[in-house]
Amino acid sequence: RTALQAAADGGFKDVVELLLDYKADVNAPPATVFGRTALQAAAGSGNLDIVEILVLEANANVNALPAEQYGRTALQAAAEGGHLEVVRFLINYSAKIDSAPGEKFGRTALQAAAGAGWVDVVDLLLTKERFLVNSDNEDPAEIGGRTAIQAAAAGGHERVVEMLIAAGADVSAQPAANYGTTALEAAAHGGHEKVLRQLFDAG
Repeated sequence: RTALQAAADGGFKDVVELLLDYKADVNAPPATVFGRTALQAAAGSGNLDIVEILVLEANANVNALPAEQYGRTALQAAAEGGHLEVVRFLINYSAKIDSAPGEKFGRTALQAAAGAGWVDVVDLLLTKERFLVNSDNEDPAEIGGRTAIQAAAAGGHERVVEMLIAAGADVSAQPAANYGTTALEAAAHGGHEKVLRQLFDAG
């Protein structure tokens, strides 16, 4: 990764500003595996001040594509980390809520937040784009993907499962082609009895 990506990930604001002064490439692409652009790294770490610098002063690409493996857009990274204020900021600056997940083990913003159990972030995303639940069911990453409810079920996040069901999530959505799992399988594998009951009651 680049020096700027490393500084953004570590939350070193002064170093980020110094590197930008010396013309560091704010939009340098991420490494193929686990890579992050500077903005994706800052968003994933919840560093709102650095996110603001990168977007407002350095014109970072808010919708830069995620890395191929385990990649996240800036919004997906912020959602996965539960960083509500960063999520709000990025949405206000035209981050695409429905950006597709990275090909291998990627997550949409909703899938990422649901899998981590961030109720406030899930609520915000559902409020902004109600249709996400249904489009999300059709678009998990091909390898290791999860729909939002599959991700929430795997983590045993009862409140998120409840919210997604109320929003119309398909509890019987098909798993990803490779390394996928249904919501029922995910909940059972994790021993999440209450989530299993929720899914049975909804299905």
